[in-house]
Amino acid sequence: MKSRIWTAFSLVAALAATAPIPSIASAAESGGNAQAGRDVALRSCTGCHVVAADQRFKPVYPRPLPDFKTIANKSNTTTASVRQFLEKLPAVPKPGQMANPLLSSQDVRDVAAYIVSLRGESMHEAAQPPAR
Repeated sequence: MKSRIWTAFSLVAALAATAPIPSIASAAESGGNAQAGRDVALRSCTGCHVVAADQRFKPVYPRPLPDFKTIANKSNTTTASVRQFLEKLPAVPKPGQMANPLLSSQDVRDVAAYIVSLRGESMHEAAQPPAR
């Protein structure tokens, strides 16, 4: 009996020790490509957000919105949380809320990977495309 309990405990401990921690999963593990996400974000998100310091124009949205670096550096930002947020946006939002940018599933994964790749960077550093 003790042997069976010890075996079960050992198995659970081994699984817990080797399980990935979602909040620190790398962008590559998310199935996203940060460089592709940067390209998508520069095309789709710059009307309202500063995506990168070298984007061609300032956002036109009248109210200041967080830049991608600020979003990346929030303590609760993970690739999964960004993906979930983008996937659940309504096509027609309430006033003052973000509209769904109608990205493909792969584009959402890529944008999430790009945002998370900015963690810890200054916006000047974010002007440089992420390493492949």
